[in-house]
Amino acid sequence: MRKPKNNLFRIDKRASLIGITVLLLICVASYFMFFNKKVSEDIEVEIIDITSLKLSILNGCGVKGAAGEVKDNILNNDFENVDIISWENVKSNKFIYGKTIIVVKKEDEKKLNYLMKITGIKRRIYAFNENTLEDFQIILGRDYRMYFK
Repeated sequence: MRKPKNNLFRIDKRASLIGITVLLLICVASYFMFFNKKVSEDIEVEIIDITSLKLSILNGCGVKGAAGEVKDNILNNDFENVDIISWENVKSNKFIYGKTIIVVKKEDEKKLNYLMKITGIKRRIYAFNENTLEDFQIILGRDYRMYFK
């Protein structure tokens, strides 16, 4: 004897194929929308109103001509309001600096933030001296090429 056919559990192959295809397309579209979404960054152009930033560059790493090379790099990049007062070796020719550092001579957070932004140097020390000509010194360490290419 034959079993009677039960149409309740019979699946239409065509409908299931269409359903799986639609589900797959939704998954692929969701994937691309999620992972390939262009991040729209609201870029704030911060206009820093500073008068001239006076800077000295000191070679603290011992690489011959490093201070002059960095001076040329800064001048060639047309950073606004940056005046380089001097570039030379550190006093006593003590080339002990492994890391490049900013020495803050005059207290001005706007100028410091601007200098850190244009150079990428984050390390800084404070040695306030209102009698100096420069606002900041950059002492070049052995890693100076990371910041000035």
